[in-house]
Amino acid sequence: KGWGFRDPRLRPFVIISIAYLLFTVTDGAIRMIVLLHAYHKSFSALQVALMFTLYELAGVFTNLAAGLMGAKWGIRFTLIVGLCLQLLSYGLLFGWQDGWSDETAIAYVTVAQMFGGIAKDLTKLGGKTVTKLVTPEGKDTRLFRLVSLLTGWKNSLKGVGYFLGSALLEVSYELALGFMMGLIVLALPFAIWGLD
Repeated sequence: KGWGFRDPRLRPFVIISIAYLLFTVTDGAIRMIVLLHAYHKSFSALQVALMFTLYELAGVFTNLAAGLMGAKWGIRFTLIVGLCLQLLSYGLLFGWQDGWSDETAIAYVTVAQMFGGIAKDLTKLGGKTVTKLVTPEGKDTRLFRLVSLLTGWKNSLKGVGYFLGSALLEVSYELALGFMMGLIVLALPFAIWGLD
C-alpha cells in the first residue's frame, strides 16, 4: 500500500533503467555498424564472425566478475564502468583504417568489440538487479511487472539500435559511431549524479 510509480524508492529503478535502455540502443547498433561496415569492406562471413568472438566470450567471464564487483562496489560503479567501456569500444572503432590488412583489421575490431561485450554485461547487472532492490517485501507481482516492462523495452530498443545503426551507417560510418557515443554520454550523468 502506498507504493506507486511516484514513490521515491523507485528513483534508482528509473535512473538505472534510463541509462540501461539508452545503452541497449547502442549495444544493438554496434553489432549492425560493425557487421555492415565489414560487409562494405568485403570481409567474408567467417571473418565478420571472428570479429564478434571476444564480444560474446567476454560475457562469460564478465558475468562472474560483475556479481563480485557489484557486491563490493555497488551497482552504480558497475553501471558507470560499463558505460565508459562502451564509449571506449565505440572510440576504438573510429580507428579502423581502410589501409590495414585483413588480419590487422580483424584483430583490432575483435579487441574493440571485446570492450563492448564487457560493457554489456556490467550494464546489464544494474538493469536486472535494480528491480529486485526497489521492490518491497511481499510485492513480487510488482517485481514481475517491472522486470517484464524493462525486458520488453530492452528488446524493443535493441531493435531500434539495429535500425538506427544501419540507417546512420548509410550516411556515414563516423556519424553512426558519433551518434551512439552521444547516447552513452547522455546516459552517464544519470549514473554518475543520479545514484548514491
